[in-house]
Amino acid sequence: MSGVDSQQISDWLLARKQRCCHRQLVVISGSPAFCKQQLLPFVSHFSTESVLALGRSQVSVPGALPLKQATQLLGQSCKLGIYDAFEAFRPSALLSLAGTVADNGILLLCVPPTAEWSYYTEHTTNHYLSYGQTCENSLFRAYMAQLFCSRQDIALIEDGGICRLPKPEPVAQNLSLLAPAPFASLDQQQAFDQLSPVRESGMCVLTADRGRGKSTLLGMLAAHWLKFGKSVIICSRFPDSVNAIFKGVRHIAPDIPETSARQIQQGEHCIRWLPVDHPELYKDAEAVLIIDEAANLPIPTLQSLCLHFKRVVLSTTMRGYEGTGRGFLTRFIPWLKQQFKTYERVSLSMPCRWAPDDPVEETLYQALQLDDEPSQGDSVTLPTSTKGKDTEEVRYTFLSAESPESFNKVLSLLMTAHYQTTVDELIRLCDSPENYTLVATHQDDVMGVINIQIEGGTILQPVANDIASGTRRVNGHLSAQALSLYLADPAMATQRYCRINRIAVSEAYRRKGIATNLIHALIHWLNEQSIDALTTSFGATESLMRFWQSCGFEAVKAGLKRDASSAEYSLLMWKPFTATARSKRNLVAQRFYQELSVHPTPEFFNAVIKQDGASETCLAAENDDFVTCNTDILKQVINGHRQIQHARGSVVWLLARCNATASDMNNKMTHSLDVLNNFVACFDDLFPFIKQYGLTGKKQAYEFATRQLTPLVSHGKYG
Repeated sequence: MSGVDSQQISDWLLARKQRCCHRQLVVISGSPAFCKQQLLPFVSHFSTESVLALGRSQVSVPGALPLKQATQLLGQSCKLGIYDAFEAFRPSALLSLAGTVADNGILLLCVPPTAEWSYYTEHTTNHYLSYGQTCENSLFRAYMAQLFCSRQDIALIEDGGICRLPKPEPVAQNLSLLAPAPFASLDQQQAFDQLSPVRESGMCVLTADRGRGKSTLLGMLAAHWLKFGKSVIICSRFPDSVNAIFKGVRHIAPDIPETSARQIQQGEHCIRWLPVDHPELYKDAEAVLIIDEAANLPIPTLQSLCLHFKRVVLSTTMRGYEGTGRGFLTRFIPWLKQQFKTYERVSLSMPCRWAPDDPVEETLYQALQLDDEPSQGDSVTLPTSTKGKDTEEVRYTFLSAESPESFNKVLSLLMTAHYQTTVDELIRLCDSPENYTLVATHQDDVMGVINIQIEGGTILQPVANDIASGTRRVNGHLSAQALSLYLADPAMATQRYCRINRIAVSEAYRRKGIATNLIHALIHWLNEQSIDALTTSFGATESLMRFWQSCGFEAVKAGLKRDASSAEYSLLMWKPFTATARSKRNLVAQRFYQELSVHPTPEFFNAVIKQDGASETCLAAENDDFVTCNTDILKQVINGHRQIQHARGSVVWLLARCNATASDMNNKMTHSLDVLNNFVACFDDLFPFIKQYGLTGKKQAYEFATRQLTPLVSHGKYG
């Protein structure tokens, strides 16, 4: 291990401090021991300043948080932020930490030797790898290592004596950005002037990137409204995230005492934080409601709050750890505009925590593909291809994972179109085996994109029986596992599937057949890949269901619960290719309509889903496959491998057979039959069932109902 002169680093840090420089990205590359040694002058220099750290597998820093707790950094500020990439390299976590580093501060990454980093085995589970897959060489980490080595504005301290410390350049003071106290920027002052008038009603969305003083502004507005006799309720997903808001309150109202944690009282009115599920949240509809980091909350929750309160300010970060800001704008804002005529939008662009033209922000946004926007212009007229064939105007090609820098427009489009896509998707696009991205392009524009994952196959053979019986669920292979469990059939797990992860079309190119042609091009490619079936799962809307049906997909399974973010039920659909897969079409159709009959909203799906011969199939006489499937599912419930609430259709099927011959049953079977009939009647609201049988809650209700299956299923006539 070759050390680097710590005095040289200390002198460089002192020179930076004296000149008041831009923030600096520093990379320490080498063994864990080397990184720990080179950290010392940095920790010593900032010994009287705040230090935050993420990751603690190899480079120990007091108070470091594991990567999964990166969101706890919300609202905090530091002069030195340390990221331990030995645990794992997560772009969203790095952006979260970067957002806390204040002006003249250091964002420091400890990474394995840059030449070996792509082959390094990270200490945390690789979330992007499916069961049976490995990543021997990370193209994404190789790309980041090359970036760290090549950019001269990044400080690099590497084992072997390499020490590149960029010359400290003082930040030039821009007098035009100066604002009167207590404002940190003219941007912040102008937003305050626009929002501060006391209004009885109105909706506002406040957006900004990290470090723009958004939380402080919200606190100053809350204090201003309190002085004018308005109560203010602040709600958010995480309590610590509002600490910066209450610091902002002190800028306007430093003398008002804090009566309790996150609550300030002045006479009859107060400013207080409440979690989104607090029972008192909906009591005072006259209060001003501030929803902090609204993109982190489910859309149904946002809609409910906006309909209840007269005056609402929703704030959200556009780029950074959240990764859902732009998706929030495309999913929630259209609803808000439709519902409220007084909707207004305010954005902050000038940074407050660091200087304008900050090189750390620019480097990270460029490296992590966050500095581009998809085409939002007027609709473009062009001839589109058919059946997946190229024309001069439109090309359909697979994205090369060898060039992560080319993912810019693709990731931007995916983040805009899909509410839950984050910057971490870059790792999946680069490093997930058998993950492919098909892109439709017109000249330099990305028109549309479809991302797929090949899954299932013989790799699941060792666990196929466990998957089908419900005793095991492995990482990834979502369609293979869902179909295998749905039919209680191990063979379904070992078929090969192509699962569509994401599909998106740029706004300027919609309704021109781009999505359909992407699917045609994909199917053309899949014909040579030995794939049994193509699958897709999505939040069901009438338009989406009709689209997938028009592409030849058939319904498989509807989710029983609405998605927390979108308020939509999920729907799994498939398009079988091979004779092996097509042989299961009738059974899949029967199971779909069987489970749909006990779905909370069957009419929603029935109004759209029409499959060739499906209705006739589900009404036809039961065949051996259907009987065997249901019997196996019920036995799995009895054995404790599958929960009874996830076998609704099979329970109803059993009851229909038993009710027809109830007169032939003994007392024990009759009692079980009565209990299960009552249970089925309360599928969507178990309270009457719980009360009727004196049970303590849902868990006991499910256990009680499960016990009633044994005498019925074990009876020879029904088993």
